[in-house]
Amino acid sequence: MSLPFSIQFLPVENLSALESDENVLAAIRFASIASAENTDKPLFSVGLPNLALSNVVEVWYSDEPIKTTALNGIQIAYNDDILFGHLLLDDTAYEDMTAASNAAYRLILETLKTLDYPYLLRLWNYFAAINEDQGDLERYKQFCLGRQQTLDQTGGFMYPPPAATAIGTSNGHLQIYFVAAKNAGLQLENPRQTSAFLYPPQYGPVSPAFSRATVKKWQDTTHLYISGTASIVGSKTCHKGDVEQQLNETLRNIEALVHHGNNTLDLPIQCFTDLSHLKVYLRDLLMLPIVEEVLIRRYGRQLPLVLFLQGDVCRSDLLVEIEAAYILNESDD
Repeated sequence: MSLPFSIQFLPVENLSALESDENVLAAIRFASIASAENTDKPLFSVGLPNLALSNVVEVWYSDEPIKTTALNGIQIAYNDDILFGHLLLDDTAYEDMTAASNAAYRLILETLKTLDYPYLLRLWNYFAAINEDQGDLERYKQFCLGRQQTLDQTGGFMYPPPAATAIGTSNGHLQIYFVAAKNAGLQLENPRQTSAFLYPPQYGPVSPAFSRATVKKWQDTTHLYISGTASIVGSKTCHKGDVEQQLNETLRNIEALVHHGNNTLDLPIQCFTDLSHLKVYLRDLLMLPIVEEVLIRRYGRQLPLVLFLQGDVCRSDLLVEIEAAYILNESDD
């Protein structure tokens, strides 16, 4: 079976040691400070502390040897099917997060157009002080505004918006990494939740531009990329101040999304426990034992691989967020 890429979580001490492996698309460490190796290939650290598996690195592998380049300040690795890019932008060099987000997304879209991988499938957005006001607007809302300005200026997504995550770090610059392809994925929305791009004005001057999930049908497999998901029903936050109940609501949302995908897009998985891995973002380290206990009680030994990361969710009243994916590895077949 030929796969566009696979992901493994491995104990790796030195990211730079992966530079010479021609089948490594990218490697991601989770640490207290965002940084990038001085290479064309995306080898970098996200500024989110790993709360349980500190030495684990997320390694993206390609079946075929990859090509690398650096363009518009973006580290890039790609094969015939997929492009992986990483951008670490000093947002303090811009007037505000609106301007920084606008610049970052312009660079990303220009790069994808130049390299002819025009379809974004999945994005991760990380930056400091996500819930703090900058001027008269929260930095997350500024981020969404800057991104939308770029989309408006460039004609917008000419395809379903990609799955995405936006999480606040304790320090560091605007960090975005992403995967793109030569053909579009399929949009998957959640019947329990208002589509993020249709949120009412009370949540900001523009709606967040992402889908609840992207389904990508490759030649030999189908992938599911689930966006950051929280305790939101419709468009409203539920269970304010209660991390256990917020977690249970979040899990119900992911379960409903997978079920809906089975009914509408014939996904290759049947339920939550068929997912490949989860990333759980926690606002407070002290929440970790509660969240671990709920996950084990709910799913037991069938629980997918989980990374617990400390970061701030995009709404200040949300305590936990989960993203997930189904990505078949050769060893799984």
